[in-house]
Amino acid sequence: MSSGRLAVLLLMLVAALQVSEAAVSPQQGNAQSQAPQTVRPPSAAKAAAMEAQRKAEADPSEANLFLYASSLMKVNYPAAETIYRYAVSKYPDSVRLHAGLASALWVQGQRDEGARELCKAAELDPDDPHPLEFLALTGEIPDPLYPQVVAGLDRLRRRYPKDGLILFDYEMVVSKRSDNTSQVPKDFLPTLKEAVRLTPQLPEAYYQMSLVYDDQKDYADEADVLRHAVELSPKDDHYRYHLAMAYKKLGNKEAFKKQLSIVQKTHQQSNPPLP
Repeated sequence: MSSGRLAVLLLMLVAALQVSEAAVSPQQGNAQSQAPQTVRPPSAAKAAAMEAQRKAEADPSEANLFLYASSLMKVNYPAAETIYRYAVSKYPDSVRLHAGLASALWVQGQRDEGARELCKAAELDPDDPHPLEFLALTGEIPDPLYPQVVAGLDRLRRRYPKDGLILFDYEMVVSKRSDNTSQVPKDFLPTLKEAVRLTPQLPEAYYQMSLVYDDQKDYADEADVLRHAVELSPKDDHYRYHLAMAYKKLGNKEAFKKQLSIVQKTHQQSNPPLP
């Protein structure tokens, strides 16, 4: 998974944990630093950030520190990490502060420590699935944390038996299918079908089904589930590319060229030539 996509997912994770939508501060590290010197008027984000800083300095409550740190995530990851660390030391039982610190660590490449912070968040609120859901999605669970994550997802699976995403995450972690290199379990396909029956909006589950069908050389079913994945996530070139390849295996040249041209066009729009 690309670092850019991870960054977006991390912001979604923090949003799911009741993150404020306040703008962000460019300050370099602590709530006592001075405003940046600039001859240009401050942007709306910087102005809002300085206001968040003032609030945190006047009243370093959990909410104000969280607002300040989460704001920093949009412009200055190291500064956000510093504020999150201070906030966590002051409010060690805050789930969202641990998740926020995890996000700041993760986007800076400190993924093992980020994973530990997500596990702490999960321990603090065992009924909140978001921290472990994100960790499962990344597919990068440190070996020492693996038993803890499996146990946590198993408990969530039993706590929320009608949640297809939790079932999918549990199966992906238990089977170690996140990197698509482990052997496909015998009951993998039925589990995936049950997951999308419970929660149909799971494009990654459909993609995992496509891998099973590809192994079985069942290219018609492979194309069918990939179409579902593309419908649910039309901007994800990964799913569309594999759909194009499935059409190619079926000998459907027209559909293959159509899907591949969409992938190429999207890629060109995302990576315009340098002037």
